[in-house]
Amino acid sequence: MSKLSRQIKGSWQPRVPKQRKEEQELGPGKINILMCRECEVVYYYKSWHHRLEDYKELSEDKRIKFVLCPACQMIKDKKYEGHVILKNPAQDKKKEILRLVKNIGERAFKRDPMDRIISIKNKSKDIKILTTENQLAVSIGKQIKKAFKGSLEIQWSHQESTVRAVLEF
Repeated sequence: MSKLSRQIKGSWQPRVPKQRKEEQELGPGKINILMCRECEVVYYYKSWHHRLEDYKELSEDKRIKFVLCPACQMIKDKKYEGHVILKNPAQDKKKEILRLVKNIGERAFKRDPMDRIISIKNKSKDIKILTTENQLAVSIGKQIKKAFKGSLEIQWSHQESTVRAVLEF
């Protein structure tokens, strides 16, 4: 939308920052093989993988460097991209909800080793979940809404790539 058309419509909105590409977020691709010293995921072919056995061009002259993967680094730095708040879930459904959240997290981790649930805090009234990826938080919110009903509100940050998904039962 051009500046003139925004003026005509009378709506001025703050500019939303462009999505960061993976290269900007994680830096350019590395030459060596990297292995996380915490969770043992492996970096090659410009992305993180679960197993080194899938690396077809593995040879003796390739160096392996031990580092912290971005997900483990986020956990260590107490950072997150997704925050899910489940307000007032029925007490008899809490176990089932927590089991569903853990299953969603496990499936996401199997697909991409950088998608993780950082923590699940089961308070007396609410359940609070932190994730390493904002898409995972949105997925958790949508899947719980689909299974247990309720009203879901997704709030994206304008400054950072974080999201808050609030589901009220």
